[in-house]
Amino acid sequence: MVRWQRILTPSKLLVLSFAALIVLGSLALLLPGTTVLARGASFSDALFTATSAVCVTGLVVRDTGRDFTLFGQVIILLLIQVGGLGILTFSNLLLLLRRGKIDLSRRMLLQESFGMLPTVTPRELIRSVVGYTLIVEGVGAVVLALRFIFTYHMEAGQALWAGVFHSVSAFCNAGFSLFSDSLISYRDDWVINLTIIVLIILGGLGFVVAADIKQWLAGQRRRRRVRISLHSKVVLVTSLVLVAAGTLLFFVLELTDDAMPVSFVSHLWQSLFLSVTARTAGFNSVDIASLTNASLLILMLLMLVGGSPGSTAGGMKTTSIAAMAALLRSRIRNRAKVEMFNRSLPPETVTKALTTVAAFLGVVIVAVIMLQVSELFGVPHCQHRGQFLEYLFEVVSALCTVGLSTGITATLSEPGRLIIVMCMFLGRLGPVLIASSVIGTRQRLEYSYAEEDIIVG
Repeated sequence: MVRWQRILTPSKLLVLSFAALIVLGSLALLLPGTTVLARGASFSDALFTATSAVCVTGLVVRDTGRDFTLFGQVIILLLIQVGGLGILTFSNLLLLLRRGKIDLSRRMLLQESFGMLPTVTPRELIRSVVGYTLIVEGVGAVVLALRFIFTYHMEAGQALWAGVFHSVSAFCNAGFSLFSDSLISYRDDWVINLTIIVLIILGGLGFVVAADIKQWLAGQRRRRRVRISLHSKVVLVTSLVLVAAGTLLFFVLELTDDAMPVSFVSHLWQSLFLSVTARTAGFNSVDIASLTNASLLILMLLMLVGGSPGSTAGGMKTTSIAAMAALLRSRIRNRAKVEMFNRSLPPETVTKALTTVAAFLGVVIVAVIMLQVSELFGVPHCQHRGQFLEYLFEVVSALCTVGLSTGITATLSEPGRLIIVMCMFLGRLGPVLIASSVIGTRQRLEYSYAEEDIIVG
């Protein structure tokens, strides 16, 4: 047993668990009755859809509401839920229901999944995560279902299913929709839009932050001073800044474009929705292909940042970007240590943030080159102007598990689809974690080489 635990490190188990779920999901989508297609889904369609669902991305090569039956949609929704919360959450929940104990190895797996553990036991953490998820998704499903029934006169069963599906998809930041145009047809409905926005934000903040906010609110009611952790402060402030900046930029950049409504309130509302959904959610209330190049670039930057550690969202994470900004600020001010909110960050944390950012950018570069080769090999640039931006957008969307697209996903070749599948898988688990699972643990050396400086900058 010890030998197997030494071989199957927490990072390896995480990678293998997600890979196994994708394989099982692909096989499930190949079952008879999952699609309305005459020949059923191809293996390529099933693999792409299962990967997109497990990795909570939202990129599709088949219309979820039109091409899949209710049975197929249920499978997709289950894959989204399990993939969003993590297989380990559900396996440990089953263990707890059987009155089992969470050993040290499983605790380490939970720490890998959620990024960090708050000052609670694993048992309390799992219960809190599951309870928080069910409550938020349940409330969102009820609000959406009632809106579909009383405003759009859907049948009760259809409205309830649409409410549940979109609530789970939004909270897990998956971006899957039963509507062919995502939420474009409902972009003027502030109830649906606001519900989706709240679900996306609550799912993208992370369970540690949610627990922190809950304790702070409880302290306010009891008139006790409860300190919010540095992690939660960084997540909340960075998220607020990114959403506000994205909203302002989209509002200005799309003033003379036809992609958004003309009226001031609707234009501002859609700018806010686009800024929120870019944080790995993937729903769209405007045609992405109709946006200006400047807006697409801002979208890619927001997608790269993504959500927060320990959440259902992907990307480089808000804390990594905040650490990089703090590092730059500290160097400009000639401070010896990296400082945030009157606290100093450990060098290991800054190094990890640097590694994460570098790894994501490295994967983007390699994947874009591979996609250019697979789709446009030997074709001169002058014959395919604009394709580079579209493929770059597709790679960033897949790697950061967003799901927004300019509309080229279904046109990709088989090698191109495989590249996007690998990007989604790498993005859900993180390039650094996957690399460490492949390389394995290395014993830290107790010596270092002599220092010698180089010229940089």
